[in-house]
Amino acid sequence: MIADTVIKNCNLVRPEGISSEGIAISDGKIIALADDAELPEAKKIIDAKGNHVLPGIIDNHTHFGGYFPLDEDIKTDSAAAVYGGITTVANTIGIGHCQHKGSFTEVVDTWKEIQETNSYCDFVMSLVINSDVQLSEIGMAADRWGICTFKIALAYKGQEAEQVGTIAGDDGTMYVAMEAIAKLGPPARLLLHCENIDIINRIRPRIKDKEGRNDLAAWTDSRPGWVEALDILRAASIAKIIKAPIYIVHLSSAEGVDAVAKARTEGVDLIAETLPVFLTLTKYAPLGALGKINPPLRDQASIEKLWEAIQSGLIQCIGTDNAPVKRAMKQDIWGAAPGLPSIENYLPIMLSEGVNKGRITLEKLVQMCCVNNAKAMGIYPKKGIIRAGSDADLVVVDMNKKVRLSADKLHQIADFCIWEGWEVTGYPILTMIRGNVVMQDGKLLANQGIGQYLPRFV
Repeated sequence: MIADTVIKNCNLVRPEGISSEGIAISDGKIIALADDAELPEAKKIIDAKGNHVLPGIIDNHTHFGGYFPLDEDIKTDSAAAVYGGITTVANTIGIGHCQHKGSFTEVVDTWKEIQETNSYCDFVMSLVINSDVQLSEIGMAADRWGICTFKIALAYKGQEAEQVGTIAGDDGTMYVAMEAIAKLGPPARLLLHCENIDIINRIRPRIKDKEGRNDLAAWTDSRPGWVEALDILRAASIAKIIKAPIYIVHLSSAEGVDAVAKARTEGVDLIAETLPVFLTLTKYAPLGALGKINPPLRDQASIEKLWEAIQSGLIQCIGTDNAPVKRAMKQDIWGAAPGLPSIENYLPIMLSEGVNKGRITLEKLVQMCCVNNAKAMGIYPKKGIIRAGSDADLVVVDMNKKVRLSADKLHQIADFCIWEGWEVTGYPILTMIRGNVVMQDGKLLANQGIGQYLPRFV
């Protein structure tokens, strides 16, 4: 037989190890892994030049359509994802510009069509619960669209909820959602933004009004790590009773790590995700309001504890919480829109700060950013692994390539870079989705709309 594409001279990275094997691809699928001499003939041959080949990176947590129209946001930031070696995103939709409180039947088909028309990478959708009618439609969404991940934000009320375009999540909503998720069974899971907003709303005036602070650290101090831990424990307690699987998004603090560990020892089915920003930046970073995110940047002790939790397996997944904003939306720490552009630099940061600085191995990176993410989103082994039968989603990385990160190198809708001036070592040089080379040597080769929707529960 003649394959569509053969990739030779590879160092393939899988969780179990690194091997010198080539890859044969046909009809968008991996059909064989073998020594180069044993690979079939092919219409196209790619020489990986001894570089490492990883499964396409999966970002479990994006917010395309948050601060900007969905079509505008996804065509820019999904392109940025491809430049960064990301082949699949889980877009958390239903807040900000896409906020909707009525039936999912009124909007999900439109959201799906817009993303299919404009996306450069494959995608799943996670739906934000914004009303009781949506709460009642969790089972229907699974049956109709194959959606199995739903999100509730416990961290917003009042004016702040209006700013980010969501509603205040509460224990009752969380309880009913967990019942529905538990009834669906795997791979359904409830995503939770855990920060106790009632306590935050008491702390904030002390720092903002009484102390008159306006620095980035003030934002962090108004949302301390223990309020994150408090809501994780509360959510875990309810999940334990109902036997519902939960997913803690963007774990940020040392206290949050301890809360996750406690919940696990009590048998709660809990997946914890953290972000590259929480692994690299502190509240003392010279970012000002540009660094405002919820939950906020912490301190060096939290950074070290998060890396330890990754090494031990306590944290299983990495996402970005990519919510691109512009400088004009971040003039003052108290009024600035929370959110950061980070999707394009996700993999370079993990390669440089994680692998090349000895905090994790390449195999661990693949486990965290590919395999575990795919399993958590219910798309494994179609995605997230290099093996025969899986989609040919691949990223070739040059572990020695040095790049200085800056806003003028980004392809995102945002006009600033939170790692401005950082030199990273390790960078993606080729991205492939379903056998199609979509980025090579810094050039976008794909057509808009190449991305496909991935239903689950079908």
